[in-house]
Amino acid sequence: MLKGIVFDLDGTLVDSLGVTFDGFNYALAAMKVRPHTPHEIMAHFGAGEDHIFARLVGWDRAPEAYGLFQRFMDENVGRVPLHKGVAELLENIRREKIPTSIFTGRSWNTTETILKHHNLLSSFVTVVAHDHCESPKPSPDGLHLCLSRMKMSPEQVFLVGDSPADIIASRAAGSQGVAALWDLLANREALEQHQPHHWASHPADVWKIWEHLKQN
Repeated sequence: MLKGIVFDLDGTLVDSLGVTFDGFNYALAAMKVRPHTPHEIMAHFGAGEDHIFARLVGWDRAPEAYGLFQRFMDENVGRVPLHKGVAELLENIRREKIPTSIFTGRSWNTTETILKHHNLLSSFVTVVAHDHCESPKPSPDGLHLCLSRMKMSPEQVFLVGDSPADIIASRAAGSQGVAALWDLLANREALEQHQPHHWASHPADVWKIWEHLKQN
C-alpha cells in the first residue's frame, strides 16, 4: 500500500536552476574560470556543489569557490520561488497527513537556506541532501535513507523528480518514479529513456497520481 512521497528539490519543488547557474558562474568568475553554460553545469548534477566545483576548479580551490557560491545563494534566495502549483500540492499533502520527504543532490547548506526561506523545513519527515549519503544520485542511497527515517519500504512511496537521476534512483530502490515536467529545463526525451512509472506535467498531476494509486 502506498503510504508516502519523496520529492526532489531543484526543478521539482523550487524553480532554482536559473539562480543556481548564476551562482556557479559568479564563483567561477571570481576564480578566473570561464563561464559555463547551463548544460555544462547540469552535466555534473547528482554530485553536490562542492564536488562539482572540485571538477571545475580543482580540489585545492573548490572550498573557496563553494564558499562564494553559498554566499551568492544566501543573498539571492529570494530569486528561488516555489514552482506554481507546488504550494497547493504541499497543502493537500499536509491536510491528508501524508508522510513526505526530500532527496536532493544539492548540498545541505543551500538546501536549508531555500527551505527556511519558504518556511518548509518542518514540513518533511526528513531532508536528505548530497552530504548525507555516501553515493550521490543516481545511486538510491539517499532514497534508502529517506525510507529508513520514514519507516517505510520502497514500494510504499513514489519519488517525484525532474531528472533521469531521480528515475534511475527510484527504480534501483524498488520505488515508483514520477517524472516531473513542469520545469523549463525538464527533458522529456532524456527521462523517457529510463521509463518513469508516471508522468506529471503540473504539480496537480502528482496529487491525481496519488489518489489514483490509493484507489487501486
